[in-house]
Amino acid sequence: MKKILIVLSLLFSICFAQSMFEECYKIYPKDADTLFMSAIGAINSDSRFSISEIQSANGYILFLYGSKYYLLTLTKRYQNQTEIKILPQNSDFSQGSTVAKTVFALIDSKLKNSPMGLVK
Repeated sequence: MKKILIVLSLLFSICFAQSMFEECYKIYPKDADTLFMSAIGAINSDSRFSISEIQSANGYILFLYGSKYYLLTLTKRYQNQTEIKILPQNSDFSQGSTVAKTVFALIDSKLKNSPMGLVK
């Protein structure tokens, strides 16, 4: 009985981590440079976020939300397709994916309202 409970708790934690990770990344049909600049502008536009470090060569932004650091990374998949991941720096998912959802909403809004977002 004890072994079954351990296995069930492990399966639950694996499923929870997988679903959290799926909510922390998104693929955009934009080139990496446009998306990187839009991500910087989006994070900078909200006073709850504070950018700590930007690396354009590697495509990452380290920002602070509350007392936790989050890492936004951009990965170019194809010529006009880029993936963004937003993960807690210390892999502590206690706040869930609300920070990632908020940043994705800001980026979507920034792309929708900017002249560069209209370029396909």
